[in-house]
Amino acid sequence: MKKFKIRLVMCCVALLLVGCTMFLVCCGKNPLGTNSSSEMASVNSSGEPVTPPQPKPTYTMSATSVDSTHPDKWVKRWQIIANGEMVDSFNRSESISFGSPEDYFKLEGIATFRGNNYRSDATYGVGNVQNKTLTKVWEKSVGYMNGWGGSGWTGQPLLVRWDKETKSIMNMYDSAKQKDGLVEVIYATLDGNIYFYDLDTGARTRNPLDIGMNFKGAGAIDPRGYPILYVGSGIAIDGKQPRMYAISLIDGSILYERSGKDSYAQRAWYAFDSSPLVDAETDTLIWPGESGILYTIKLNTQYDKSAGTLTMNPKETAKIRYKTVNTDKGYRVGFEASCVIVDRYLYISDNGGMFFCIDLDTMEVVWAQDTKDDSNSTPVFEWDDNGNGYIYTAPSLRKTASEGEGKGSGEICIYKLNAKTGEIVWKVPYTVKTYPDISGGVQSSPLLGRKGTDLEGLIIYTIARCPNMSDGKMVAFDTKTGAVVWEYTMKNYTWSSPVAVYNADGTAYVVSCDSAGNVRLHDSKTGAELSKVNVGSNCEASPVIFEDRMIIGTRASGIHGIKIS
Repeated sequence: MKKFKIRLVMCCVALLLVGCTMFLVCCGKNPLGTNSSSEMASVNSSGEPVTPPQPKPTYTMSATSVDSTHPDKWVKRWQIIANGEMVDSFNRSESISFGSPEDYFKLEGIATFRGNNYRSDATYGVGNVQNKTLTKVWEKSVGYMNGWGGSGWTGQPLLVRWDKETKSIMNMYDSAKQKDGLVEVIYATLDGNIYFYDLDTGARTRNPLDIGMNFKGAGAIDPRGYPILYVGSGIAIDGKQPRMYAISLIDGSILYERSGKDSYAQRAWYAFDSSPLVDAETDTLIWPGESGILYTIKLNTQYDKSAGTLTMNPKETAKIRYKTVNTDKGYRVGFEASCVIVDRYLYISDNGGMFFCIDLDTMEVVWAQDTKDDSNSTPVFEWDDNGNGYIYTAPSLRKTASEGEGKGSGEICIYKLNAKTGEIVWKVPYTVKTYPDISGGVQSSPLLGRKGTDLEGLIIYTIARCPNMSDGKMVAFDTKTGAVVWEYTMKNYTWSSPVAVYNADGTAYVVSCDSAGNVRLHDSKTGAELSKVNVGSNCEASPVIFEDRMIIGTRASGIHGIKIS
């Protein structure tokens, strides 16, 4: 009898708990502490157990120097200019904070050089590669200006799938506005124009913008999904110095422009080849210049999508200029590569063989590392599974060449750096040759394999003029050890950055483009060539991929749409 009473009480308690649970669910509450009823399920419709998706780990960076990377060892002068005046110290009123690369761009597409603030992916989405073939789908012609034509280095196009409301207020053609799912290609080129195409067909989506300055770099789309294009010119023309632009993609008007000629510049080369980044929360534009100045600019953007209005009132918040121990040896200051930003820390290589980590809130250099020669390659950042951050970088061969600057042969290294301290984790040397103004070594930016794919754990570089003057290599390194996993020898060198296409099951393929116009599809596990098409001339620019469609520009004035099937 006693056992019966105990069982009766236990049943009553169980029924009470079930009733309370049902009541909470009906009230929209989850007794497990969330508001999603789907997250409560432990079995699917077939009664099989289901593991709920685990949130991606969130890591934060806290950079500091060690003896070998202390700024005093490498930096001779570091000066901060805030609100137009030289200052002893600076503290930003609104803290800069960049999140994960997946969260950088609010729309579908490629918004900046190498895709995001980590510069880790020039591919959007997944494809469905079965036949392992490349097919040219469309081609468009581009002109010349000031002796320059086509798409130069880095020359990457941008891709964006605008929402319908934004398309409705733009100066797009009606056919583009009415096409559901349109992906727009935005390409700033050396002929002084910015072109707009339908990714699928190559049809123009709107009239080109004739800015009248040569564009070598990729530019950037505002990461908030605002219809703003940031793009910098790289060459002076008719006495007009290179400059940065912010352009409205509603009507094509110039919202802001600033000459690179700066009274604080320590180098009379004012180009903006670097692709900028924008901190969405603080409305701050961050743009390295080749004159040796790093700019941060409060944009004061006002955008009303429903009214179709967009204004900007930029104010230069703070900038830095610098000199290093290498500058005293005749190396140049200046930033030609694009920067990586993690949290509030900016990572960038310079033309003088130095690599910097900079705290954007204070504009102070945190650590510096000597990478020996002129660096044009944009670095890439990754977290490991334990929350340790790393940077991959490599220079070209110029200052250290055997026959004087830009002539002969020499050694460059592929580097993996500890992002927290700047210490060298591993380096792999290569003997390369170089030619004046057409450097050997590394001009391209690396391909970091996506996790969960065939390319996980690999970092892929293209190395120009290696081992001979005309040819080159594409090399896949193990990210942990620096060991060479595979190597592909090219008969023609390349400055173009490798890119990948991914299937939904994680199968991956690598795409390379060389100086003879060859576009190749490679096996990701061996580097072996699977397919090839030729686009007519030097692919100095870097490509982008949207699912299984690729865009690449050439120096002989062609822009090509290629299908990967």
